[in-house]
Amino acid sequence: MKFLPIFSSLFILSTSLLAFNDQDIDGVDDTHDLCINTPFDVIVDEDGCPYNKKNSGKFIFQIGEDISFNSFSNKTNTLNLFLNYNYKKWDFSISSSNYNATNVNTVVDTEDDLYLTVGYLFQKNKLNSKISVGTKFAFMDDDSIDRDNDFFISTNFDYFINPKQNIFLYYSYTSSGDSDKTDYENFHSLSLGTGYAFTDKWYSALSYNYAQSPYQGTKSYRALSWFNYYVLPNDFYISCNYARTLNNSSYDHMISFNIGVKF
Repeated sequence: MKFLPIFSSLFILSTSLLAFNDQDIDGVDDTHDLCINTPFDVIVDEDGCPYNKKNSGKFIFQIGEDISFNSFSNKTNTLNLFLNYNYKKWDFSISSSNYNATNVNTVVDTEDDLYLTVGYLFQKNKLNSKISVGTKFAFMDDDSIDRDNDFFISTNFDYFINPKQNIFLYYSYTSSGDSDKTDYENFHSLSLGTGYAFTDKWYSALSYNYAQSPYQGTKSYRALSWFNYYVLPNDFYISCNYARTLNNSSYDHMISFNIGVKF
């Protein structure tokens, strides 16, 4: 998860009953500020953006892998590709997930999916929230083992206790598509946790994760996760996550590693 420290202040105007919120202290109210985290020493225009960066967007490209395993069966690997474009308070992303399992030293592809997502960010005082909608397309040749087309809606909240620590909640609801042979269940998922920025470059978070299964009669997924994000030079970053499953509905352990760049 990306972490942006936010400094908050509240000014009560003596000549009116309006509350003026300006968390980046640039003189533009947060409700009209299109660049909410501008450094305090940068000259901005009427939209709260630096003059040379007005209406500019930001790309993020990330590649990584998830590895799931336990003590009594072979591991599985998931290759993930992610491309994000942020414009003002809009967020557009496209990602690909290729999942395969190792069975008696043979790698077998079991899922190959593409996700499209659009989100909008709301910012108020110490609370950031984002609502997103998206869909999943499955590209397996064997349509009987993968569902297509999923639709999902999600929301996440970030509350900043102070400039270094936040509390976050993520919730999503997915309407599952069906395959030729299986009727999949719609499902909910959520994540609740807290994070802390130990330095300007290192952010770490602990969370509880829950997800219903799209398969009838299968237990829900529950796990504890430890996430770390570290900023590298030249707008590169790395992130890693370890999850320990709390029941026997999935693999005991999951480790993910990602490297990305902003441009």
